[in-house]
Formats: sequence, structure tokens, C-alpha cells
Amino acid sequence: MDYKASLDTLCKGTTIGILILFIAIGQKNVRLLISVNGDIKLILIHGGVLLLLISTFVGSYLYSTSKYSLSGETLVIHRPVGEVVIKLSDIAEIRLLDSTDFSGVVRTFGNSGLFGYYGKYYNSKIGNMTWFVTQKKNRILLRTHRKKKIIISPDDVSLVEKVNHYLNQRNNKLSNM
Repeated sequence: MDYKASLDTLCKGTTIGILILFIAIGQKNVRLLISVNGDIKLILIHGGVLLLLISTFVGSYLYSTSKYSLSGETLVIHRPVGEVVIKLSDIAEIRLLDSTDFSGVVRTFGNSGLFGYYGKYYNSKIGNMTWFVTQKKNRILLRTHRKKKIIISPDDVSLVEKVNHYLNQRNNKLSNM
């Protein structure tokens, strides 16, 4: 079953704002590139700025979360650059989080707003975590048996019930053995 991963208003606004800013900076650099009269230093500077803007925007898109899917015994986080596959048997806990769980969050290596919120984050309550989030509501914590903490944010939080159902069935089978 597929679960949408819609961007929240802040992400949409941030993405549009950065796009407009990058277009403005890019236009200025293109105009300057046209008028440099073969000065290799200026060509490298303005060409480098254009390359940086384009790679930042495209790279951010490629690592953004497009949807989540639950099929068989896996949870898949879909991204344009590739999928992140989590075996349901590797999940120790799944639960819906509230805003108090996110006080004092620090981005340690990630993106906050351009096509979503993803990468490495930390706070004192949860610890180190990896985000594949598109909105600041419906945030779900997946804790694996290896102590990894993954945060996702599908539009439909029934994903929690479905995974918990699977985990309960698995635990019942193990206890009956």
C-alpha cells in the first residue's frame, strides 16, 4: 500500500523562495558570464556559482522523499535517487510523535525545507535520528533493533497501525514457538 508524502506549506514556501532566489542569482551570473570578454578567472567564478546553485537544487530534489510504501514485509521510502528499504522484522517500535518530542532538535547533517526535511538530526529526548520527512505533522518514529531511529511523515498515519499489526502477529508467532 502506498502512502503519500505531501510537502507542508513551509516546505513549499521554502522551495519556491529558494528557486526564485537561485533564478535571480543565476540570471545575474549568466549576464556577467556573457560580458567577461574571455577573462578565465571571471568565467570560473560565475560558472562555479551557477554550478553550485544547480547542483544544490537538483541534489536536494534527488534526496527528497516522494512517498512511502508498505508491501509484504518491507517499508520502502521512495526517493528519486533510490529507495530506502526497511524490513518490518528489523523494526522494534513504531509510534506517532507529538511536538514535545521535537523540542531542541538540531540538524547535524541534513536539509530543512528544500523539498522536505531529511538527513541527520539530534535532540536530547530521542537522540540521533535520520529524517525522511515532508511535513511537520504526522511524524512517526521507527526504532530498529539496531537502535537506529528513523522519522517519517506520511499523509495517512494508519501506517502505524498496519506496522504494529504486523509486529504483534510476529511476536505472537514467536511466543507460540
